[in-house]
Amino acid sequence: MNLAVHIPHRVTEVDSSALSLAQRAPTFTIEWTNGERVTIARFPSLPERLDCALQLVGEAIRFHGAWASVNARPVSSLTKLWQRLECYRGSLLAPEPDRHCAERAALVNSLVGCEAHRCPVPCQFMCSPCIGMGQNGPMMYPEKRLELAAAVAEIDWCPRLKLPIQLGPVQVPRVNPGPATD
Repeated sequence: MNLAVHIPHRVTEVDSSALSLAQRAPTFTIEWTNGERVTIARFPSLPERLDCALQLVGEAIRFHGAWASVNARPVSSLTKLWQRLECYRGSLLAPEPDRHCAERAALVNSLVGCEAHRCPVPCQFMCSPCIGMGQNGPMMYPEKRLELAAAVAEIDWCPRLKLPIQLGPVQVPRVNPGPATD
């Protein structure tokens, strides 16, 4: 995974901690973009230096105009990126990474009141009902739908993510059909 964090470079005391963290990245540059100096920290092979990347993303959240990309694709929110990186780090520390992911997903399902608990992917960021995937849909290839959902959830980069593979088109069942109406 290739992570790049872009932070507008301003010379203030508050910026010094972010600049110091950025300088510890495997690749550090300062470039001019749209007339503004931008500090760019690149982490080309996470999980190597993951702790530094997490700290930098946490600092970058405070800076207006800061942004990041994963595998050259911009992410929508530094806060969401931080949450996903933190979860990934947790899975690296867990004795059973698959169990770590499943337990985190189950916890989120419980907290949001998801009664279906039929998410096809054990990832807290991809609860099917929460991202609107559980409704009756057209005939489709489910693995493509899950790939799209992973991209929308901005977690498709995670090496722990395991999408189920099914062959051929199937009707996607309703996850929570609600009360019967006769």
